Amino acid sequence: MKNRLILSSLTLLVAAYQCAGQGPLTPPGPPGPTMHTLEEIYQRQATLEATLETNLDAIEANQATLETNLDAIEATLEAAGLGEVPAGMVLIPAGDFVMGDTFGEGDSDELLLHTVTVSAFYMGETEVTKTQWDAVHGWAVTNGYAFENAGLGKAGNHPVHTVSWYDCVKWANARSEKEGLTACYTVGGEVYRTNAVAPEVDRQASGYRLPTEAEWEKAARGGAANRRFPWSDTSTIQHTRANYVADTGRYAYDTSAQDGTHPDYDDDPEPYTSPVGTFAPNGYGLYDMAGNLWEWCEDVYVDSYQGTPTDGSAQTSGGSSRVRHGGSWSGFARNVRSANRARSPPSNAGNYVGFRVCLGRSR
Repeated sequence: MKNRLILSSLTLLVAAYQCAGQGPLTPPGPPGPTMHTLEEIYQRQATLEATLETNLDAIEANQATLETNLDAIEATLEAAGLGEVPAGMVLIPAGDFVMGDTFGEGDSDELLLHTVTVSAFYMGETEVTKTQWDAVHGWAVTNGYAFENAGLGKAGNHPVHTVSWYDCVKWANARSEKEGLTACYTVGGEVYRTNAVAPEVDRQASGYRLPTEAEWEKAARGGAANRRFPWSDTSTIQHTRANYVADTGRYAYDTSAQDGTHPDYDDDPEPYTSPVGTFAPNGYGLYDMAGNLWEWCEDVYVDSYQGTPTDGSAQTSGGSSRVRHGGSWSGFARNVRSANRARSPPSNAGNYVGFRVCLGRSR
């Protein structure tokens, strides 16, 4: 709007000055009843120029006011965590959603159904790729970090795999420090960089972190309610939508053209991952929220939602295993449902597990 106002004003000024700047007009004969003397013309020109100068001052004052208002708006958005979307991230809007198995077909740990209120946050639009992992990992190991696993990937644009929960948390901290942000994970008040221990997390810090389980499921649903998978137009799944193991005889909602692993990506050796972003995104613009690789979440796993947080924060007690979501290239349609949950010891690092990161915090 500001640019359009300035452009329109400048166009008016140019046109006016062009008219006023033609120079003295010499009438072809004596002044008629509707003609003006040269003195009158000069006076009118001077009046026009003065008016234009006044208008220009007003335009500049309005522009300054608009810029001040814009700065205030941007500051308000930034304070609310809704400023400019960081590169490679998408904004997950604040709101309520029903968490758990709304179809009544999953495992008992997908219940109780409960409403969760999640604050706005940013989430990586794809799983962390091997190229992204390497760039941060290479910096980290020369800056005091030690990982349990080096991380593997079928190609640079495939998701990194064979990384433990501890590895992913330390990688998030390393990326934060590399980019000048405040690390979220600490141990004894110090940035978590080494060993396999459960760190404290500060969600008010500006750095990267794993999503909570509630954040992950809200993001996976893409703003749609009562859907089995991350897309809003149907509750069925096919190989055209995700990288998973099809078994149409076992699951009525699996309507893929052929059974088995994805035929486009089952080239040996395993894992049969696909490049990130191969399939269409969900309603929030997130890719591979069903299949490709399981994704670590921050939460401690408990076998029921009874008594778990309803504010979008993580479950922090009740066990030692950590939650993972999303299914993988080696999982069936049942495993890639948005409500499906799995658990692993935080030291586990298989070729079916990866992760993505978030910015922002749940309040």
